[in-house]
Amino acid sequence: SYDGSIQKYFRQHNPVEGSPYGISFDVMDTYVKSCAGYCIITYLLGVGDRHLDNLLLTKSGNLFHIDFGYILGRDPKPFPPPMKLSREMVEAMGGVTSEHYQQFKKLCYTAFLHLRRHANLILNLFHLMIDATIPDIALEPDKTVKKVQDKFRLDLTDEEAVHYIQGLIDVSVTAVMAALVEQIHKFAQVSYFFGRIIA
Repeated sequence: SYDGSIQKYFRQHNPVEGSPYGISFDVMDTYVKSCAGYCIITYLLGVGDRHLDNLLLTKSGNLFHIDFGYILGRDPKPFPPPMKLSREMVEAMGGVTSEHYQQFKKLCYTAFLHLRRHANLILNLFHLMIDATIPDIALEPDKTVKKVQDKFRLDLTDEEAVHYIQGLIDVSVTAVMAALVEQIHKFAQVSYFFGRIIA
């Protein structure tokens, strides 16, 4: 039965004997690509409140974020990492020494560089949203475009930008505060659940 491990979840629904980790190659490929997209997009948009309860995972390996109540750097938790990459996500790839993790990092670099090349279009779209009634944009409409622009690091060459993203990934994987906040969140959820049962 499923015990909370992402790999075990995949093995339960897409087992393939003889494959790495006993999981369908397509599922692992989809998962790695989804993780890369998630990390880069949530970083660029400054999505807050990024914890495992706000992530859904399909049997086919698609990972997606479901709560966009905090964007552009707002976060209910103290000291959020700029990029959310949890230990559980990395372990599902086979750990930091695995081929899947190396592929994940390359996909992050590629996605970031590609989006940087289209930064003007993306920033113009954000500029058009300044008068929208989106709460996190309405808080500081004059700073909205600047917040996103700063995330693109347009002051860097492509090579420097890759090193920058590599640094963000490395910091995120070892983020002690993020791991602590994740554990506190889990404890709060369990306490809330049992509190409702007892009441």
